[in-house]
Amino acid sequence: MSQVLGKPQPEEEDDDEEEEEELVGLAGYGDGPDSSDAEPDSGTEEGVLDFSDPFSTEVKPRILLMGLRRSGKSSIQKVVFHKMSPNETLFLESTNKICREDVSNSSFVNFQIWDFPGQIDFFDPTFDYEMIFRGTGALIFVIDSQDDYMEALARLHLTVTRAYKVNTDINFEVFIHKVDGLSDDHKIETQRDIHQRANDDLADAGLEKIHLSFYLTSIYDHSIFEAFSKVVQKLIPQLPTLENLLNIFISNSGIEKAFLFDVVSKIYIATDSTPVDMQTYELCCDMIDVVIDISCIYGLKEDGAGTPYDKESTAIIKLNNTTVLYLKEVTKFLALVCFVREESFERKGLIDYNFHCFRKAIHEVFEVRMKVVKSRKVQNRLQKKKGATPNGTPRVLL
Repeated sequence: MSQVLGKPQPEEEDDDEEEEEELVGLAGYGDGPDSSDAEPDSGTEEGVLDFSDPFSTEVKPRILLMGLRRSGKSSIQKVVFHKMSPNETLFLESTNKICREDVSNSSFVNFQIWDFPGQIDFFDPTFDYEMIFRGTGALIFVIDSQDDYMEALARLHLTVTRAYKVNTDINFEVFIHKVDGLSDDHKIETQRDIHQRANDDLADAGLEKIHLSFYLTSIYDHSIFEAFSKVVQKLIPQLPTLENLLNIFISNSGIEKAFLFDVVSKIYIATDSTPVDMQTYELCCDMIDVVIDISCIYGLKEDGAGTPYDKESTAIIKLNNTTVLYLKEVTKFLALVCFVREESFERKGLIDYNFHCFRKAIHEVFEVRMKVVKSRKVQNRLQKKKGATPNGTPRVLL
């Protein structure tokens, strides 16, 4: 838990050149070390491939955060991935550069987030939108629900249509943001109006095939975490396997509901097939916060060594409605949080045995995933060796 977000690790010297090639087409909009947490000349991280690489989407998909200025894009990123207090985001300056960040908490939660300034003009010749959209897994468009959203809808339509022409596999997600200032009726009315107008614009353009997903979000409650969970789940190829393992686990253990959480961001990367209740999800998030906070105080050694979350981490919280919350460590970044009835929890030995089997299966899925990542990287390097030399002439392998 000492590392909240994955930092690029130094590799070989040629990777520094690859990193520079990755930024072609973004001149004038800014990127690089001063616009993210990366250190200068740090090279690229394991599994990070350049824009034009055919395997980049498989190894580390990109999530683009787009929208008009002051719509709340940077605040969302800071609250979800940097544990910033929502009140602190009031002092954030408006983004004027493209900010890229690697999220590498596990082999499942592994992607890049690109925060785009609201003033980007797609018609500007210095902006190579085709290169960016080609490797994108999800495009999140943030709309400020407390402002006049007509201009935002026009920008949404332009962005989506351009992106779809380049890459038909992009997941288009619309965050109707800052709904904390609206009444419940106004929230529903706003969502219905934005949904209707956005889809009508696509229908008028003959693009009914494009599917937009809509979420009501706010950084002042857990709605932003749940929305990001849904976005990230679509980018996890192992999701059906994880859901199946959770279904088997709860059906054999007498458990009512189970979530597989990324403890750093509180995004749940998988859950069983039963419906998700918002209150249940909020309780899970609160439990993770309590466990980590207490572990930071009492779980470290006297010299401060160790980590607050490790393979011994576990917690049991009994609620006053005869429900038990049970948390167990799955990997150093993932936790299983379960809802169990008190009578079912009396068979804790059975639950722990089934959890051991579940944890073993998750680690096997991890191993397969890591082999795929390594294999893709090897193929990427071979492809580059067969490519052109820096002077433009074809490279001949001896």
